[in-house]
Order: sequence, then C-alpha cells, then structure tokens
Amino acid sequence: MRIWWTTAYYELLKYSRKKSLILILIVLPLILIYMLGSAFDTEIKPAKVIVYNGDHGELRASVDAFWENDAIKPYVRLIAAEEEEDVQPSVTESESDYGIVIPTDYSSRVLSGENVTWRMYSGRYAEKNLAVESVINSYLAEVNRGVAAQVVLGPDSGNGQAASGGTDSTEPFVKVGMLGVDSNQIFHSVSAMQYYAATYLIMFLLYGGMLAAIELLNQHKNGTLQRMFTLPLSFAGLVLGIITGSFLVAGLQAVVIVVFTTYAYGVDWGSNYVWLFLISMLTAAIGAGIAIIIASFAKSVKTTQTVFGIVAFAMTFVSGGMIADIDVIIGDASKWTINHWANEGLRAIMNGSGWSVYSQAVTILAIIAVALSVLAVIRLPKVVKQDA
Repeated sequence: MRIWWTTAYYELLKYSRKKSLILILIVLPLILIYMLGSAFDTEIKPAKVIVYNGDHGELRASVDAFWENDAIKPYVRLIAAEEEEDVQPSVTESESDYGIVIPTDYSSRVLSGENVTWRMYSGRYAEKNLAVESVINSYLAEVNRGVAAQVVLGPDSGNGQAASGGTDSTEPFVKVGMLGVDSNQIFHSVSAMQYYAATYLIMFLLYGGMLAAIELLNQHKNGTLQRMFTLPLSFAGLVLGIITGSFLVAGLQAVVIVVFTTYAYGVDWGSNYVWLFLISMLTAAIGAGIAIIIASFAKSVKTTQTVFGIVAFAMTFVSGGMIADIDVIIGDASKWTINHWANEGLRAIMNGSGWSVYSQAVTILAIIAVALSVLAVIRLPKVVKQDA
C-alpha cells in the first residue's frame, strides 16, 4: 500500500511540473467553455441606459412609472442624467450602453394630440441597442395609439391610460430566443454555458485518463519499468501507483474546472457535488481503460495518442459537443457514446432532478467502467512487460 501511494504522489508531483499538460487539460477546456458558452448564450444582459427627462409636465409621473416597471428591468438598468449634455458623451465613452433624452415639451405635445418621439443614442452593442429600442418603441407606440384614439373618438374613447403612457399591458416588451426553435430544446433545459461546461469537462477528463497509458508506455520505452521489475518491491503496486497518479490529476482537473466556471462564468452545477465527482471519476476511469487497451495494441505513444484522440473526438462530436442539436440528424446514435451518459448525468444534476434521473447515467457509466477496467487489466501485461 505504501509503495502504491508513494508512487502515485510522485506521479502527481511530476505532472504538476509540466506546464504544457496543465495548459491542455485545464486552461484549454476553460477557454472553450467560455468561447462557446458566450457565443451561443441567448440571454441578454440588462443594458445600462442613461436618461435625461427634461419634461416637467403632467405626464412626467407616468414616464417615471414606466422606468420603474418590473417588465423592463431584465433588459434595462436606468441611469439618471442631471444634464442633457451628459447623455451623448456617456454613450460615446461606453460608460452607458444607450442614451435617451426626453424633450421638455413631451407632455404638451402628447396632450395636444401629436405623435411623439424621444431622442435616442445607440451604443456599441447591437443586441443591447435592439433590446432597448424594442422596449422604448413598444412604450411610445402605445402612447401614440392612445393619442390617435383620442383624436378620432374623442377623450372618452377609453384610451386615456394609453395616451398617458400606461404600462399595465401584460405583453412582454422583448421576446428573446432563436427563430423557430426553443433554446431549451437545443441545450437540453440548461443554459449554453452549462451545456458546454459539462461537455468539455467530460471530453478533457477522458484525455486526463489517457495519461495512465501514456506514462506506462514512456516508462516502458525508457526502461524504467524493467528496472522496477527487478526491485524487491511490489511491481503491481508500482504500476497501480502510476495509474492512480493519472486519476489524481483527473480529480484535480474536475475540481479546478467546476470551481473556476462557478465563480468566473456563473455556471450552476447544482448541489449534488458527490454525484458530480463520481461521474467525473468514472469518466476518467473509462478514459484510462480505453487508452490502456489501445496502448496494448499500438505499443507506441504517438499511435496511442492519435487513435485515442480520434475516438474521444468522435464521441464528443456524436454526443453533441460541437453541434448541440445533432441528435436531430443522427437520432439515437449518441446513446452509444460515453460522453452522452456522462453529459446526461451532469445536466440532470444541474437541473436539480431527483437522484433516480442521474443514477441511471451513473449506473451505465459504472458498468462501462468496470467492463473496460477488466479488459484493461487483461491487456496490461502487453503494455508493462517486455516479452508479454
């Protein structure tokens, strides 16, 4: 036991000194998660809108009530300007995302039956401009409809509230989403950032498991394993320590990715961290099993890396790691990949589903891990022994 854990400790220490390995297994997935999660995120963050209200007429109170309406708060964060001259510079210098000036004669023009507009300054972000303009245009259109109704039907037309800028409509000011498709259907009831966080955690945990086979092949090539075999120590304990070292790296890899994405990207991983860690370790065990089996036939580091890379990439692609809704094209083919079941388990945890939902994924992963581990143990002598 002491030989086992001593070897595992020094393997972990050795891996920690390889900067290129840390970049590939930890930094690269964090970059991919951020890039893809941000690119496909359909949630619009509230725009900072600086507003100067120069009107002090009868409708000022209704305008103030409009800015306090809960319906627009997901899209607009109000910044009150003291002077009209403060608005445009604030937008130009990107201190605000959008600027609005309400003219001093706003109330008098509305009450006299004129169509009204506000002076607006667009910012640098097109999506925020669209959101703010949709909110403002919806409000002004309601005001102008009320004005037109009063002109045609008279002041008793029942549209007085609209003419004064009433905001009791239950219709949403902005509807955000993807044309023809519900974004929840694409990302399986999680956000884009959650979806890709789970996907690339699993993909790179598979690569983390591959470290065991690569290290065994390197030590075999350098003659280290042969020298260990002649020592009066447990050779099985030494080999198991080398494999355990890769599992420690995978565990550290999972912890760093989960913690960093939680606090830096706002990813909600759910509350069942024990199950999350179990899925991560089973994935790493499956990766190690596949890599050792491949190495037993390939007998070289380069060939093992190439074949394993093709297998891992193919499983990630088929499971939707590159195209989220690929199951529409390929049907149930993704269910034949390890990534599918690992991702399903992680998404169920993120959704707060009951244990019966993600326990199915964990059970399937455990069965696959045991089967591949048995095959890997059978094929292991072909990797660690000279004449096997």
